Amino acid sequence: MMRRLLWNAIAAAVLTCFMPPLLELTTFEHLWSFLPMLFLPLLLSHLSRRYFLLGSLGGLLLSFYLILTPGAAPWGIFTEISSDVQSVINGELPGRPAFALSIGLISFLIAYLARRTFPNRGFVFGLAFGVIGFIAYCDTWTDYSGETFILYPIILSLLLLYATEVNERPRASYVRPLSALFIMGAVIVAAVQSPVINATWQDSWYDLTSGLEGEGEPSNAIQKVGYGNNDEQLGGPFQMDDREVFQVESEGNRYWRVETKDIYTGKGWVLSESNPEIDARGFFSHFGKEVKTRNETATFEMARELPFVPYNGDNVRLTVDQQRQNVLVDPENQKISYLDDTNQQRNYQIEYAYPLFTEEQLQTDEPLDLSADDTRRYLQLPDGLPQRVRDLANQIVEGEETPWDKARAIENYFEEENFEYNTEEVAVPGENQDYVDQFLFETKLGYCDNFSTSAAVLLRAAGLPARWVKGFTGGESDVIGSAVTSYTVRNKNAHSWVEVYIEGPGWVPLEPTVSFDGAGQYTIDRETNNETEQTNPQRETENNTETTTPNRPQENLLDEEQTTSAGQTEQKSIPFWPILMTALALLFLYLFRKPIIRTLAILFFRRQIERPEGFRRMYRYLLRRLDKKGFHYQDGRTLAELAHEVDGYYETYAMRPLTDAYERMVYGGESLSAEKKREYFENIIRHVEG
Repeated sequence: MMRRLLWNAIAAAVLTCFMPPLLELTTFEHLWSFLPMLFLPLLLSHLSRRYFLLGSLGGLLLSFYLILTPGAAPWGIFTEISSDVQSVINGELPGRPAFALSIGLISFLIAYLARRTFPNRGFVFGLAFGVIGFIAYCDTWTDYSGETFILYPIILSLLLLYATEVNERPRASYVRPLSALFIMGAVIVAAVQSPVINATWQDSWYDLTSGLEGEGEPSNAIQKVGYGNNDEQLGGPFQMDDREVFQVESEGNRYWRVETKDIYTGKGWVLSESNPEIDARGFFSHFGKEVKTRNETATFEMARELPFVPYNGDNVRLTVDQQRQNVLVDPENQKISYLDDTNQQRNYQIEYAYPLFTEEQLQTDEPLDLSADDTRRYLQLPDGLPQRVRDLANQIVEGEETPWDKARAIENYFEEENFEYNTEEVAVPGENQDYVDQFLFETKLGYCDNFSTSAAVLLRAAGLPARWVKGFTGGESDVIGSAVTSYTVRNKNAHSWVEVYIEGPGWVPLEPTVSFDGAGQYTIDRETNNETEQTNPQRETENNTETTTPNRPQENLLDEEQTTSAGQTEQKSIPFWPILMTALALLFLYLFRKPIIRTLAILFFRRQIERPEGFRRMYRYLLRRLDKKGFHYQDGRTLAELAHEVDGYYETYAMRPLTDAYERMVYGGESLSAEKKREYFENIIRHVEG
């Protein structure tokens, strides 16, 4: 009993090793919340079925109680799981409850497998390779670093293998397994403590990949979408990332800006200078003095601590627990950040001034009144910019009278010319190629960085000051009141857009990316019959799929067909749930194959036993099943000897009466009653298929 309990504990510890990567890559925080659902099923796997199932269910419920948000109703978990299941059917990642439930089910299935196969080295190797392989996968393809932690599952797996060896051969000498264990441990310690020679080829895999790519061809180095700091080299495909960044309660679907950049290099963006100052107010003067604003409040709950503060509008005030918070305010890139890592907040509130432009203000034709330094910064273009980009800018704005009309013409150009939103076949410019030139005249497909950068360059080429803005779109909404809505912003909502400077209104945002409508950037006030009508001036297209879900990129709306540049039609028409249900059904049949076979055999022979021919078929079937278990009926060996061996092995008295009845039936003697035959058959088959 103690050996089995120790084996169960080590197996549970190995299983738990796959959780740290998940905790770092998701919004879960504490490992101890998952310990009941991971440990209890395996710890109790050697007990009777009743206690095993009750313990597993208790561990699952206890973990759910620990994972749930404090103060939430216990029954609310079922509503959340139902919502998450619907999200999975729609092709989205599950939320916290469904994700935790899947971990609990995996733990239960592994515990059940251990219960049925103990002791078995195949189970140990499968569990060890699965956990170690998962950690290696996360270390290779995600931001998780498992260089040190991977030692723990390796050592625990060796201990589990040793414990399995002891349970399989309890009387064997301990010298050999202990010696092997000692040697393996010494090798691991030596490998960790030995000096490591630095690699002479850094990131060789990526170098080889890029070397195989032709100039201007789509890059195979797929990135994961999210907010990053380095924008010096734009381009290349990316994968969607549904991990949550923050939740915000606001008075509307807003774009949440983080910073701007002003120098276009031909490949990407850099910041000319940075001069952060300590202040309790992020006052950047985005808008002119004549622009009306509306004071709004937004409450943020960050999934993890970030060094910057997303915001909207102007005159931003940051409040933590009703106390003003000093922050670093950089007027050069309009970025609000924390003083240091210790000041980073998970929950805070911001107050800001939301702009209400008027058409009269936007249609102004006043000359620019920017400083010489700002004019140079926001009209900057690289010397190597192809002339055809400048010619295109002049062609687009030809005939437009006001700066605003010119800006709107450039904003709408991409949609009018059928540019395509695409995240999978996006090219990286070659050494002698310009990023914008390649997008405008060659590929004509890309994502927000391509559209926003090209719009900024075209605006500058047309003589309009512009700057490149990074941040997040509004996210997924959930109405919680008449005036306030909760939005969940994820990594896939990372976005970039452009702002143009109009003398009078100031910096006005534009949304050039096709399939985005720019809702929440600003509002136009129209005075009609002494009533204020507020509308958004962003373009409205026919059959725009973003009408009901603004700011969601096209690759997240794959209910309809999506055509790639290669002319192939990609279709997300295969429903997710049949595949999932089929996989679960196959897994269920495999894991429960023995009970299923046992039940079918009992049902099949229940009535046939009453007839001699049926009883003969039942007995021959039993011999075949015993043969697969190692009980071979060979020449020179009687059925009585075989029956005696089987009953002795399973500690039953079932095979001998059945054999006796079979021999009597063959030789014409009296046999057992049908009821007794059924009883003995069910008894022995439960042991054979147990």
